[in-house]
Amino acid sequence: MSMRKMFLVIAVFLAVSVVPVGAQEKLGDFVAEYGYDWMIGNWSATGDDGGQIELEYKWILDKCAMCVNVKMGDFKYHGMIMFVPSREEIVQLGADNMGGTWNGTWTEDYDGAVNRNKRLETDGTTETMDMVYTKVDNNSFKLKQYAVESDGLRASQARGELTFKRQKVKAMQEARKGAELDGTWVGTTGEGYGGQWTFVISKGKVEIKGPDYDFYSGAITLNTKTNPKQAEFKIDKCSMPEYVGETSLSIYKLDGKKLTLAASEPGSFSRPAFFESGGGAMVFSLNRK
Repeated sequence: MSMRKMFLVIAVFLAVSVVPVGAQEKLGDFVAEYGYDWMIGNWSATGDDGGQIELEYKWILDKCAMCVNVKMGDFKYHGMIMFVPSREEIVQLGADNMGGTWNGTWTEDYDGAVNRNKRLETDGTTETMDMVYTKVDNNSFKLKQYAVESDGLRASQARGELTFKRQKVKAMQEARKGAELDGTWVGTTGEGYGGQWTFVISKGKVEIKGPDYDFYSGAITLNTKTNPKQAEFKIDKCSMPEYVGETSLSIYKLDGKKLTLAASEPGSFSRPAFFESGGGAMVFSLNRK
């Protein structure tokens, strides 16, 4: 072996030797290498029904893993993404508040990043779907959902498509607190519940008193970017025990000191589409004191 070749071999050996053990085996390394670090952050999209969908990707464990949070009405999901070196595979595990458990993987195709997830229902049935993420720019991406057939092939047509926009944390916190509706509101409802109703809203908390009794207290979050605007009332205490822990999905419109609010029955998955009573929804006409 020539002296030149020997030096080259030694140089390569030294270069390999100084690479730390576990290098390129962290999830963060793969995310950066393939250019998907733009996904980290808080995202929001509006569904076909006008409902708000919140999505969060956040690093944990020194970028060895990433946590995922999804909120859509009453539905909540929490998961974790990690790289498994022995299998050379990126996996995602999670659970939702409806009793479902999720098991999936991440790959890449010509459209972008692909998250294939299998959801196990409480009754033992399963559903597999592909979620395809296509970057538009650093502040937006498109998400398409596809059914996966029994043979493992993706359906040719997407079930739906959403456009997610990056959300600034401060703006999201302010919107969630419900500052726009802070104050005391007094009025009536036309659904046979006569007398005065009072809504007291402050810093994300709400107390509602009906004509003859305390109705409930809890938390309020707003989405001011939809049309009509949306509010969600999470009940912590209530004179009707069956409503404790439930959420009332609502829409509202604000005209100066006048507030019109259409609220679903707590626990319903259907948000009112119009400011009309029916289907368990109540419409309140309120004025700021």
